[in-house]
Amino acid sequence: MRPLHALLAALTASALSACGEPCANLSKALCDGGDPAYCQQVDAWLATRLIDPETKAPLEGQPRVQMCSTIYGSVDIFNAYRFKAKQVILGEPDFTLASSTPKENRADPTPPAKPSTPTLTAPRTPPAVMPELAEDKDKDDKEEDKPPANMSD
Repeated sequence: MRPLHALLAALTASALSACGEPCANLSKALCDGGDPAYCQQVDAWLATRLIDPETKAPLEGQPRVQMCSTIYGSVDIFNAYRFKAKQVILGEPDFTLASSTPKENRADPTPPAKPSTPTLTAPRTPPAVMPELAEDKDKDDKEEDKPPANMSD
C-alpha cells in the first residue's frame, strides 16, 4: 500500500495547479455544465469511485484530496471519468471507432469452405535411365576425347 501512496503523492505534487478544494473542482468539472440533478448524480457516482482499493472504504482527508487532484490534473484520466459518468448516469452508449483498415485489407470473417472429399494425386515418378542409352552415351564421350585424324602436331 505504501508504493500506491507514494505514487499518488508524486502525481498530486505535479497536479496541484488548480485553486480551491480539488474534489469540489473535480465534481464541478465532471458535471460538465449539466443541470443540478445531474450534478448531484455525478457527486454520488464519484463518491463510489473515491474508495480505498484494498478496504473499499470511502477515502477521507489527504488520500481523498490526492486522488481528486490526480484525476483532475491528468487530461486522460479526467476525460475517462467524465465519459464514464455520462455513460453510467445518462446511459450514453460506449463509443466505438470505425476501422481505418481498408476493406480490401480486412480478413474475411467467414471461414473458408472445406472440400467434401480430399483430392489425392499420385506422386510423380522420376524418369528411368535405360541401360542401352547409357552405353551409347559412353561411346559418344570416348569418341569426343580422341583428336580428329587429320590434325597433325
